[in-house]
Amino acid sequence: MKKKIDGFKQAIEMLKGLDLASQQSLLAEMARKDPEMAIKLKKNLITFDDLEFLTVDMMKRLLKDIPLEVFGLALRGASKQTATHILNMFSTNMKNDVEEILKGRPRPLDEVLEAQNKIMKVVQALAEKGEIILSKDKSEKYV
Repeated sequence: MKKKIDGFKQAIEMLKGLDLASQQSLLAEMARKDPEMAIKLKKNLITFDDLEFLTVDMMKRLLKDIPLEVFGLALRGASKQTATHILNMFSTNMKNDVEEILKGRPRPLDEVLEAQNKIMKVVQALAEKGEIILSKDKSEKYV
């Protein structure tokens, strides 16, 4: 008996295995050829901007595994909305520390993407364990 393969699930798993820059590049190429599929894949893929759906408690859990310096560097490449949301979850002292990193010397894009990759690997692992939930449905409440 042949095992049926779900190509969509396989595509999501393959995208998860790529670094963020490769994910974005592949999704952009796909959007040119099949915009509907690119949108569907993007909705099912956790992206750095999805961190704006974290609660304060989830962020505290994430900070156990990610140094503040990595967050500061990663936020250099985040959307303004995501960066603002994340900064607003930090205590005043932590927020000041991250803002100092943001104001620091220019850093290569590769370093910023690597910091984002480190965070996203931890986010994906915690999401798979159910320790954090990134729900894009703002009407849903988690307690």
